[in-house]
Amino acid sequence: MKLKTLALLGAAGWAYSKGPRDLAQWPAFLGEEFARIRGHALEAVDAAKQASSRRQDEIDRELAEAMGREFTPRT
Repeated sequence: MKLKTLALLGAAGWAYSKGPRDLAQWPAFLGEEFARIRGHALEAVDAAKQASSRRQDEIDRELAEAMGREFTPRT
């Protein structure tokens, strides 16, 4: 419970420090921030998928070498 409260207070403090002073501009500001953060999250997911695929190919290559077989990458 204390961690959630601390996280909410931190987020509120960050938003207040970055946000506009006019309350009428807050909906637009929050919409822009949500879109920006969502874009970053989608980029991070794509990067993680690519890294996972590369690592899986490395593991497959190492296993093929250990078993004396030729490695053929997945498509």
